[in-house]
Amino acid sequence: MRRTAVLGLAWLAIGRAAFADPPLEIGAPRAPERFTLEQRLLDAARRGDAATALRALDKGAALDAKDETGRDALLLAARDAGSLELVKRLHARGAAVDEPDATGRAALSWATADGRLEIARWLVERKAQVDRADVDRRTPLFWAAAGGHVEVARLLLGRSADPNAPDRFGDTPLMVACIRGQDTMAELLLARGADPARTNQEGKTPAERAAPNTPHCLGQAPRSEAKPSEVE
Repeated sequence: MRRTAVLGLAWLAIGRAAFADPPLEIGAPRAPERFTLEQRLLDAARRGDAATALRALDKGAALDAKDETGRDALLLAARDAGSLELVKRLHARGAAVDEPDATGRAALSWATADGRLEIARWLVERKAQVDRADVDRRTPLFWAAAGGHVEVARLLLGRSADPNAPDRFGDTPLMVACIRGQDTMAELLLARGADPARTNQEGKTPAERAAPNTPHCLGQAPRSEAKPSEVE
């Protein structure tokens, strides 16, 4: 009797295993899982889909939800979608303008790196920290200089951004502009107080690391004076 019961349980287990989902092979597609409301919000923010993002919030998605890189909806709207409209609408719902991701970069840092002048302007007008440094101690001005985004750099300098703020390697905005051959950027930075004698951790000056055909970096051009238009 006892043996019969044990055998019965064994056959039941085998039967269940036969009807269970087979183990996935390596590379086999998985059945799609439904998005949570927070995932739907963040995905919509990346795509600049304001209607879906706001609908997710209306249904109860947490506004401060973050993805695996620590980025919230407003940051993703600025960084991935470049959507000032969605940034504004999320802020109107209460999203912070200056919440950093896992690398310490907030929306302003990403907007300046991509040359998104109108987003950057809107953020600084709402008190985003102009000199907020990321984990590598790089400020929004550093990223603007690296990308050669002169108008964005002018905006930041007009808001008292430090032209000599070094990153963890000792590289300044002027240094990175010269390394990347951004001579017009170098001209602006020098006019606004960047120090051409500053050295990085290797003891190199901007001139010593400058790309060819960068006369302002190499000290071969007259230094200009800051113009009133550069203040705003």
